[in-house]
Amino acid sequence: MYGLPKDFDGSFLLGRTLEMVCFTENQVCLHFGAETMIGIVSAFSCNDEQVVNVPVFGSNLMGLLGSSVRAAQGDESGTLSLTFDDGQTLKVYDDTEQYECYTIRYGDKVIIV
Repeated sequence: MYGLPKDFDGSFLLGRTLEMVCFTENQVCLHFGAETMIGIVSAFSCNDEQVVNVPVFGSNLMGLLGSSVRAAQGDESGTLSLTFDDGQTLKVYDDTEQYECYTIRYGDKVIIV
């Protein structure tokens, strides 16, 4: 809806460990501790699996628990890509212009995509 900022700097995610994955009816929340969270309400893929849409009925996300972020970047289409220390990847997509797709919260900052 709003898009990932062109100057997005994901360095605040580097070294953070994925501590908790929460599934609700309409959202998947990834908790990285230290008031850092990504809330997904649209589509994502984990380790190049088929794209999964929320609500989620199955995913490889649980395999990311305990892994730390090695790289975090966004692209021009609004996709957020996280690479973890064990080589696993997570992509969160900005796949609609009509609705919010994901939210990144860290400290007192909020990015709505």
